Amino acid sequence: MLAQDLLVNGLRRYHGAMESLAPQSELMELPPERPKALDNRTCVYCGTTLSPSNISREHVIGRRFVPKGKLHGQWNLILNACRRCNSRKADLEDDISAITLQPDSWGRYGHDDIPAIEDALRKARDSRSRRTRKPVKDSGEEIKIHRSLGPGINLSVQYSRPPQIDDDRAFELARLQLMAFFYMQTYNSETRRGGYWLHSYHPVMTVHRGDWGNPLMVGFMWAIENWGCRLLAVSADGFFKLITRRHPSAETWAWALAWNHNRRLIGFFGELAPAQTVYDSLPKLVARTVYQAPNESLSYRTEVPLKDDEDSLFSIEDGPIG
Repeated sequence: MLAQDLLVNGLRRYHGAMESLAPQSELMELPPERPKALDNRTCVYCGTTLSPSNISREHVIGRRFVPKGKLHGQWNLILNACRRCNSRKADLEDDISAITLQPDSWGRYGHDDIPAIEDALRKARDSRSRRTRKPVKDSGEEIKIHRSLGPGINLSVQYSRPPQIDDDRAFELARLQLMAFFYMQTYNSETRRGGYWLHSYHPVMTVHRGDWGNPLMVGFMWAIENWGCRLLAVSADGFFKLITRRHPSAETWAWALAWNHNRRLIGFFGELAPAQTVYDSLPKLVARTVYQAPNESLSYRTEVPLKDDEDSLFSIEDGPIG
């Protein structure tokens, strides 16, 4: 059974939900070329009542989170948040944006958009990784291991990887984005308030593009494909994608996010038990151990890319939309 503390590659449970209003029962198509704007009285993220001294205007898909200019003439969600929450979200967006715009270890991008690549180079210079405290361009990571495995047998391994985002920070940014969209779906224009989901938040995994096809990610995609779609948001030329689907018989939603054609995050919010049942049914990721000692070890897992024609995570063509 899932515990409340953090688990490797498992569900993570967060509390702090306040109230819940029933979302729209049918999908509505919003104009793709202009933003959806709310004039809400409570902070979308913490629920505090807004006043002239603490109110700020918030772009849920941060204009600096995606490449420069990608939101011109494209859909976004704009609403009110308190200054503290808005500032905290902007801090999360800064290095996560810069890092998710970078290429993989072989210099490959998930797109061929030249202006976006140029913006990625600029952000790598200007943004500082919260993980390394260095500029993103200087935040690549190396692992070196030199060990003796026995008489005449030595092991020498050097592994390099591009700058990494902190999973907890990525899941927190995802939580804020999801809260804002849920607030939009439950927004009452007369009271100028939206709702917050009940129960809790359960992230499952975050991976970069080269591993989108791993068994856990694919198993999640298949497990929820027949859940009714509640929200599909694609903007900024596909540099931002979000989908939520609701469990057929429980107050549990599955969600997925894609950032900058590079990073995907998956998970659930709502009731824990149905989410736990789905998670327990998913394939588990197995790592191979190369070296193990009393206080250290080295294991690896082969990454699995996902073919375009097998990718249905953000597709609703074959599933219900109610």
